[in-house]
Amino acid sequence: MKTKLSPRFWCALTLFSLIGQVAWVVENMYLNVFIYNMFRATASDISTMVAASAISAALTTILIGALSDRVGKRKLFMCAGYILWGISILGFCFIRVDQSNAGSWLTISSSAVAISLVIIFDCVMTFFGSSANDAAFNAWLTESTDNTNRGSAEGINAMMPLIAILVVFGGVQFSGLDLALAQSWVWIFAIIGVVVIAIGVLGIFLIKDPVKCVKSETGYWQNVIYSFRPSTVKGNKSLYFYLAAFILFNISIQIFMPYLIIYYEKSLGMTDYVFIMAPAIILASVATALWGKVYDKKGFDFSGFIALASLMTGYVLLYFFKGTILVFIGSLFMMCGYLCGMAVFGAKIRDLTPDSKAGMLQGARICAQVLIPGVVGPEIGKRVLANAEKVLNNDGTESFLPNENIFLAALVVAAVLTILLVLLRPKKTPRTQDLTTPFEDAAKGDEWAKEYPRPQMKRDSYFSLCGAWNLSVEKKGVVTPISEIVVPFSPETRLSGVCRTLEAGEQYVYEKTFSLTENFTKERVLLHFGAVDQIAEVWLNDTYLGKHVGGYLPFTFDVTNAARAGENRLRVRVTDKLDIQLAYGKQRKKRGGMWYTPISGIWQPVWLEGVPEHYISSLYVTPTLSSVTVETLGGNAQKTLTLHLPEGDKVYTYEGNRIEIEIENPILWSPETPHLYTFTLADGKDQIDSYFALRTIESKMVAGKPRLCLNGKPYFFHGLLDQGYFSDGIYTPATPEGYRYDISKMKELGFHMLRKHIKIEPDVFYYECDKQGMIVFQDMMNSGHYSFIFDTALPTAGWRWGFFHTVSRRRRADFEDGSRAVIDLLYNHPSVCYYTIFNEGWGQYFGASRVYDQLKACDSTRIFDTASGWFKTPRSDVQSEHIYFRRVKLKSRKLPLVLSEFGGYSCKIEGHSFNLDQNYGYSTLESPEAFSDALEKLYSDEIVPSIREGGLCATVLTQVSDVEDETNGLVTYDRRVCKVTPERMQALAQRLNDAFESQF
Repeated sequence: MKTKLSPRFWCALTLFSLIGQVAWVVENMYLNVFIYNMFRATASDISTMVAASAISAALTTILIGALSDRVGKRKLFMCAGYILWGISILGFCFIRVDQSNAGSWLTISSSAVAISLVIIFDCVMTFFGSSANDAAFNAWLTESTDNTNRGSAEGINAMMPLIAILVVFGGVQFSGLDLALAQSWVWIFAIIGVVVIAIGVLGIFLIKDPVKCVKSETGYWQNVIYSFRPSTVKGNKSLYFYLAAFILFNISIQIFMPYLIIYYEKSLGMTDYVFIMAPAIILASVATALWGKVYDKKGFDFSGFIALASLMTGYVLLYFFKGTILVFIGSLFMMCGYLCGMAVFGAKIRDLTPDSKAGMLQGARICAQVLIPGVVGPEIGKRVLANAEKVLNNDGTESFLPNENIFLAALVVAAVLTILLVLLRPKKTPRTQDLTTPFEDAAKGDEWAKEYPRPQMKRDSYFSLCGAWNLSVEKKGVVTPISEIVVPFSPETRLSGVCRTLEAGEQYVYEKTFSLTENFTKERVLLHFGAVDQIAEVWLNDTYLGKHVGGYLPFTFDVTNAARAGENRLRVRVTDKLDIQLAYGKQRKKRGGMWYTPISGIWQPVWLEGVPEHYISSLYVTPTLSSVTVETLGGNAQKTLTLHLPEGDKVYTYEGNRIEIEIENPILWSPETPHLYTFTLADGKDQIDSYFALRTIESKMVAGKPRLCLNGKPYFFHGLLDQGYFSDGIYTPATPEGYRYDISKMKELGFHMLRKHIKIEPDVFYYECDKQGMIVFQDMMNSGHYSFIFDTALPTAGWRWGFFHTVSRRRRADFEDGSRAVIDLLYNHPSVCYYTIFNEGWGQYFGASRVYDQLKACDSTRIFDTASGWFKTPRSDVQSEHIYFRRVKLKSRKLPLVLSEFGGYSCKIEGHSFNLDQNYGYSTLESPEAFSDALEKLYSDEIVPSIREGGLCATVLTQVSDVEDETNGLVTYDRRVCKVTPERMQALAQRLNDAFESQF
């Protein structure tokens, strides 16, 4: 679980960070302007001052950081340091050039002496500032946070330099101070000095020493040199790699930063540069605060490279363009990259810093952030500006004008950093382990063959083709045998006996020989495939049957003319390129995080059935609360429907393809009473067994609020996200018992709804949901490109409008045809009540409302969620929200309110986790007890109020089980450990229901 930080912490962080950065802005940016305007400083003077300050800061941080660790105090050094820091800033009020008052204290007549004196005072000020801020404050921040909240805290901390710039820029601009006048500088130093002193005094009452801060038992000088020892570097290789990268990042910044204001004001002539920079600073600050959340979710590799890309884009624009608008855009990109980079580098370095060594390692950090960049960066800038244009001042002296070459030099360094990060960053392949399930342990090998694959149209002539097949690989026309494979398990799984991933340019070739009796082939023979990922071409006895495209839906061939009594040979060639124009679910070649191991080939049952010449090909059952309509396709004779009731069978004989039956004393289907009516339907020689349930689902206004109603009454849908992955067979559990376990276990825990997430299951899953009373919210199979930035990062940060993917005619047709096929496939299942069309913008394209209208016309008896999470469209049955990184506080508007994803808390159970080194989730809990406590608090504090006050109708907690890296399930990936207790979860479910029922 994400550790909650107190308001007191956030207040202290904001004040100390902001005022500290205000003081640093005055030193790092305006002190350069001070000596430039007052004493006609050269680029060499500015470079010397920055370097001297950097050396002072580094030495101070190393010495004081070690002393702070030795003493075991952070508060003392922070508060005393800020007070002395403010006093030293006040000292600058007395340095000025004034010939008429030569006798005044520190009044001088030589600009050279004045510059030297400023540099000395700057070093003194830096000593106190670094003691308070760089050593003590940074160690306090590291020790006060952990890896669940550090990105967010670092985001706030990292945005403060730009806010400080805004504060100082704005203060100077709107106060009317003329920076060419000495008196203006007296006011600036006086105000900043007093404010810094005040913050130091306030900290005495506000700051608390972190619990992690303990007195070091090692000697002082051991602490001082600790971060520079070869053994320390060797033991923390990743930390020092990122410190080295941080050096290059900051060198890039320090090449131009000392000259930035001078460049804007003098070189570009932007006297009102504050009005140009303020919007850029504000936007960059907001982006930086939000970018910490991106780091928390995606880590450095993603967030760091995006920050560098933004930084370099800004450099390019600032190098090539001088106009106000493009300078603003370039400054925005540059500042976003700068601050976001500071945030993610800072968070990464803090994550890699041992808590007990935070102070001792601040020396290495300050060398990376300040010392080396502060010496090298300005030196590069000085050399770049060696031949800069000179202008004549009114007093006869000359001043240099910084030019755009500083941005070109900064770009080169940033590009080198990016290349080195790509090539050299530590790459550790996480260790994984095979996890067996109880279903695998109990399997006898024929469970899938025994399980009738289509319970809603059951015939006696079932002939299973599950079991052993021969598998070969075909590449460039050459077929190479591999081994036997057990169907219906994909070749990537251990249960298949193959454990092999399909490589580029390869196709799998399945072959099976089987025998049929004379009776089986007498009239017509149908060959059924549950699902084959992604494209299947099929031959029987060398007769080409056809091709099926799409990895999630069943397909059938009439093989009457190809099948024969005796031996038959079936051949299936599979192509799976993970073509994103087709549905591909959460499969990815490079699995990790929320993306899972890809599968290919046959992953659902294959079977044959013998049917009469004229047979029922399809069955559609539409219930009301007191009747059922049965419609069929195929067959040509009089039909007889026998309804099996406890009091005896009722027989209905009718002509045509449709019959409506009134049910006496109807028993309605619900999670509490999942009653199924069974019936037999005969048409000539054909006979099928099936079932139906009496159930309705609709949206309507009740007590002034929009509600989802089950069987005409408001109903709260308490559910879970269900990925449908298993550690034994990935897409396919070792036996159908895997599905039964998940459904029954979640029912036992008080849940009565599963959101089947971007996967279509075998029919046996939905049959078990029908029997056990588990409602299904079914996702459509989204295709198309997934963009983390546009589909996740920006929407999570709050931008939830306007991003849609381009769509080819082929993808649009495949998605819409596939969605209609899903509706057709699941139409008869009473458990399926709700369809999600697009999830979090993935693959969503313009015209989503049109898709809603099309699908609603196919099935008006279900609820349709057009855009689950974000990118809302005008046409939808519900208002669907996803909330992971903020407090759940919702209120319904015109549509029923569904929280279709939330939670995602991570709890890794040792010995039962697939990834031994990493885990993925949105907050981390260390034990099942803490996990249960966090869930209870989440439901009690956020969900219950949203039900009572906001009209919340349904919730979908992430998730049923762990999946590979994800450890946010209620049960482990191997289904051997349940992290929560039934009693506690049932009591929680009752509280939700009570809160819901109290409104009616």
